[in-house]
Amino acid sequence: MTKKVKAIVIKSNDIKEKDKNVLLFSIEEGKIWATLKGVRGDKAKMKYAKEPFCFGDFVIEEGKGSNIITSVDIIETFDKLSKDIDKYFEASALLEIVNSLNVANEKYELFVSLIKALKSIAFESTSKYLPLLKFMLDVFSAYGVPLYTPKCACCGNEYHDHVFINYNVGELVCQACKSFQTEELSAAQLKVIKLLSENTYDALKTIKIPQETAFLTLKVLAANFYSRFEKNLKFIGIFN
Repeated sequence: MTKKVKAIVIKSNDIKEKDKNVLLFSIEEGKIWATLKGVRGDKAKMKYAKEPFCFGDFVIEEGKGSNIITSVDIIETFDKLSKDIDKYFEASALLEIVNSLNVANEKYELFVSLIKALKSIAFESTSKYLPLLKFMLDVFSAYGVPLYTPKCACCGNEYHDHVFINYNVGELVCQACKSFQTEELSAAQLKVIKLLSENTYDALKTIKIPQETAFLTLKVLAANFYSRFEKNLKFIGIFN
């Protein structure tokens, strides 16, 4: 059976002498593994399709043992990411998040957000980490646990001077509702979360956030991600 999927390469593994197994994240079926035959040769027709970030229309032949990619119509390679190490690490963090998730009903929403976030990193002049932060907020929303609320998610009262993130439930709460597993957010961190929750990816280039504030907010969202999905995000090149 032959099928066509619009997908992006999340990661790949060498197999045999010149073949590659690639993990695709597709808009139609979520994550699927498939094999590219002979793509490790210098003259291979589909050699670019083995690289992470390769986005295109993949034609896949379903076999008994594995799926074989027979052709690819490349839409975007995001090759500009390889020319800026900071952008590359931020974009790689997006792929790490997708790789760690069990994607089912959320696949369409996450796929669209991923492509928008990658385009923002690769082609827009956005403050460092903003596309990554917005994508993480999109992930929480897609899985039914949106982070930002204008009032305490527990009692519904105004936050007043102090806002806390409750890692047990992944919500923002006031001082009266804080519990053992809560962490206070600074006013600057709350501002970042609010701005990114209320704006589109296109608007990110107009939002200017100090890098230190963005980084500290990223650590909070990574901790919340662990609480929600029990996955520890390494974010190589960012956290270490």
